[in-house]
Amino acid sequence: MRTQVFVAVILLTVVACAPFSQEMMREVQKDVAFTDVLAAPDAFTGQSVIWGGVIIETVARADDTLVIVRQANLDFQKQPMNTDTSSGRFMIRYLGFLDPAIYTGDREVTVIGRVAGKEERPVGDFRYTYPVIESREIRLWGKRKPNSSYYYDPLYWGPYPYHPWHYRPWYRNPYWW
Repeated sequence: MRTQVFVAVILLTVVACAPFSQEMMREVQKDVAFTDVLAAPDAFTGQSVIWGGVIIETVARADDTLVIVRQANLDFQKQPMNTDTSSGRFMIRYLGFLDPAIYTGDREVTVIGRVAGKEERPVGDFRYTYPVIESREIRLWGKRKPNSSYYYDPLYWGPYPYHPWHYRPWYRNPYWW
């Protein structure tokens, strides 16, 4: 009896931590690549996809909100990873209001939705064609904390009585010779 309760608690915990519903994940066509849709958005209209990236701009309009996103690959949790590389941009159309102060630039976002065609907008002097995704579920990820780890070199920074090489200055200074 205890093992059944334990397994049930573990399964509920795993399901509760999932960023998207299982129903939405089943609808996603995993064989639809971002680069294919970017090349011909109209050919994939109605296909369900899961994409993510870094928000560039959010525009709140009367009936909907447009979120312009720089695409990034997703990790196993469907969170954007390697955000310094991208295959292009896409646009999320969310029916309703998303606050541009919250959905601001440099925040990571993942969306499940259907390809709804394309929209052309300027990027500098260039006209860029964005694939448009009608949002079904959207996840704004928390801000990443900076990496506070540092390198500790035990040959150089060891404290006096505990460091075995404190009597050997050539271990601390490579130019000692």
